[in-house]
Amino acid sequence: MKEISKVDVDYLREEAKKSENKEAFTVLARTHAYRVGVGARLETSASPIFFVEIIARLCPRNHPVNLHSLEKNLNILKQLKERGYRLTGEDGTISCELLVQSEDLVAEYKTANSIIEKCSR
Repeated sequence: MKEISKVDVDYLREEAKKSENKEAFTVLARTHAYRVGVGARLETSASPIFFVEIIARLCPRNHPVNLHSLEKNLNILKQLKERGYRLTGEDGTISCELLVQSEDLVAEYKTANSIIEKCSR
């Protein structure tokens, strides 16, 4: 996954304002099993809520189930849950979302990436 040192929170904020659903999202990293990004959501006219989101694909469609891969994914999901991520599942994927302050987006992205990389070995 690529190294990120800065996230343009002003861009996310402005894109969320323009968006019909009042949300903006930027993918920062992607693997065959994960998509990691940061976003901003406007729930009121006040300041946006910033978040880190990880989408975990547990099992590709029409592929045999790989139990070893599922064990690794479970370990990642457990660690994200311990960090306070909200986990929701739908159609073979799990969305993991953590609300953070804008200044913590990069640090949390790096931490999440580290967990994914360490557990995926």
